[in-house]
Amino acid sequence: MTAEIAEEFLKNNADIECVEFVFVDINGVPRGKWARPEALIKAFKGGLRLPRRSYVLDIWGDTAPGTGLLMQAGDQDGICEPIEHSLGRISWMSRPTAQCLISMNDQDGSSFYADPRRVLERVLKYFKDDKLQPVIALELEFYLVDRALLPNGHPQFPEIPGSTERYSETQLLNLLEMQDFEAVFASIDAACKQLDIPAETVLKENSPGQFELNLIHHSDALVAADQAFLLKRLIKGCAHQHGFIATFMPKPFSDWAGNGMHIHASVLDEKGDNIFELAERAPQGAFSHAIEGLLQATPELLAFYAPHANSYRRLVDGVSLAPTTLSWGYENRTAMVRVPLADAAATRIEHRLAGADANPYLIAAATLAGLHHGLTKKPALSDETVGNAYNQHPAVLAISWGEAVQRLSESKIAETYFGEKFIHSYNMVKQAEMKRFNSTITDFEYDSYLRHA
Repeated sequence: MTAEIAEEFLKNNADIECVEFVFVDINGVPRGKWARPEALIKAFKGGLRLPRRSYVLDIWGDTAPGTGLLMQAGDQDGICEPIEHSLGRISWMSRPTAQCLISMNDQDGSSFYADPRRVLERVLKYFKDDKLQPVIALELEFYLVDRALLPNGHPQFPEIPGSTERYSETQLLNLLEMQDFEAVFASIDAACKQLDIPAETVLKENSPGQFELNLIHHSDALVAADQAFLLKRLIKGCAHQHGFIATFMPKPFSDWAGNGMHIHASVLDEKGDNIFELAERAPQGAFSHAIEGLLQATPELLAFYAPHANSYRRLVDGVSLAPTTLSWGYENRTAMVRVPLADAAATRIEHRLAGADANPYLIAAATLAGLHHGLTKKPALSDETVGNAYNQHPAVLAISWGEAVQRLSESKIAETYFGEKFIHSYNMVKQAEMKRFNSTITDFEYDSYLRHA
């Protein structure tokens, strides 16, 4: 990391008025600060500091008690390390602005344990030590909703162009509806090119105003997670430009499909060959162990894939394509782990569990931890699920938020791959959120009970 990178960037972008330093907190929420352009040089020299506790904020931006990073630690700063490949111009601000992703180190230069990006680095070291290299790609589902919310604060579908009617049909893969939002997706595409984010395809999903955007796979899982995190910000920024709200909330509408974040993963050996092999659609050797390891690890790590109260609205057995069973299947989208049809080099798993609200770094870390657990322990693969997985297996993932957090806090797999201190901090954040959520009286309760109870 040298200041020359910053100097060269500012030389080539002399009109920049603001630099936005961005990091991802434990919930996947973008946080950071704005600075004058010259601060970029200072940051690349190691001079940017931020409070360490800013990584363990709850979804409302408050510091969760019990993490050990506030009063007990003197509310210390950490050293922010700029991520070189993320430095670039962003197009959705009103003035010329640059963006730079940052990661945190402790004051002694060691990795800060509560930084989700550092957590993924920790998991990747297990693969590196075994001379293996994961390859991952992420897919994000989201809704474009009207910026004008209903009087009760609920979202509503956008109006159809040239009409006072609002979108109300499923219209899977409908090109006309894609065309209606052409300006938004043109802005997203231009912004992706500007930031070198390899968004490959966009499609109309299962609900009004719902879309999916897919990223090309990357042999550096850390870069792939960076790109997914920055893509979510980019989509929100471009949607705002055009008068919409882009939401990755997993279940914004009770009667319509939820938003997922699917992750594809394979593993290369030191020669660059894919170690995942199929024979007559049956996973062989290391591939079979990796899948079973992922099936074993997922219930313990569910709180990463489904981090919020609303996440569990999506995980309802048999209601949608969100998986609730521990199952795998060849070209089977009802299973939690799908093995897609692909050539040998692209043989991989698709883990379909995570909601779009999940932290991309943590779902990448959780998925790779499960795969590595299988590669290490070598469990025998359970039978393939053919047909409807919901009808053949118990809904072991259709549990409560509290149960999922409890399983994570007791998980030996989580402790091994994520570290005891990180799991403790994550647990404290979730406990604080559950306490506040459970103590809030909802509009539905007033409507149901105020007069009639």
